[in-house]
Order: sequence, then C-alpha cells, then structure tokens
Amino acid sequence: MSNAGYELLAGRIPGERIATTIATADSSTFTTESAALMTVAADLVSGRTYRVRVMAYWNSSVAADVVSTRIREDTSAGTQLLLGQVYIATITAQRGYPICAEVEYTAVATATKTFVVTGQRFTGSGNGNLEASTDRPAYLYVDYIRG
Repeated sequence: MSNAGYELLAGRIPGERIATTIATADSSTFTTESAALMTVAADLVSGRTYRVRVMAYWNSSVAADVVSTRIREDTSAGTQLLLGQVYIATITAQRGYPICAEVEYTAVATATKTFVVTGQRFTGSGNGNLEASTDRPAYLYVDYIRG
C-alpha cells in the first residue's frame, strides 16, 4: 500500500513482473528458425538481473518431430540466451505440447530491452507452429529478480 505523495517505481521488489506479452492465436508454420513468434519489451536498469520466461505450446504436422524454442535478445537474429526442445510424440490438433523455459539476464544498460521467442523444427519433416488460443494462451514474461 502506498501513501499520497510517494512515487512507486517498477522493478524494486524481487519477483515483480516488469513486462508481459500474451499470444492468443496460432503462429504461422515454420521449418527453419522462424521470425519472431513473440516479443516483449521491458524497461531495464543497468546491473539488475531479470528473468525472461516463455510458457507456450508447440505442435507439428508430423509426429516424432522435435521443435526448438529460442529466447533471443533484440531480434530473431539476436544473441541466443536460451535453447529448449520439445518432442512432439503425436499430433494433438489445436493443443500442442507445453514448454516452460526461462533464462536470467543482467542488464548492461538502463534502457528498453526487447526479448524474442523463435521456433524451429530441429528434427523431423513436419511444419512446426506455436499453438495458442484464448483458452490456451502463450506467455512471455520479464520479471525483476535482484540487483
């Protein structure tokens, strides 16, 4: 609770959510590394550490494919911060397989920073995609941790 006249600043309490992006529609399909499927921009402070987390659902048009998740800095060609993979055991029409992946990032400048999620079919022959809908959204978060 705050009192009148006090200024509240984001990113002062560990665990505080700084930025969120929510996807509620399927992405286009991909085989090679995709363009940005989700992006989030957060106002960061130099020297502070943040958690970047993606909670999404991957699917493929062919069973037994492996789909990769990447979190990158700035653009879909930016520095890779995280690589995670999901094995698509069977085709689950409009459901997908969940991935929850996170990485810590220490800001090198006080500025707005963009984080990007991309997908790629790592092995197999199908077309991958990020599955999302209003009852099964995908999330990309930035939380303040410490510093």
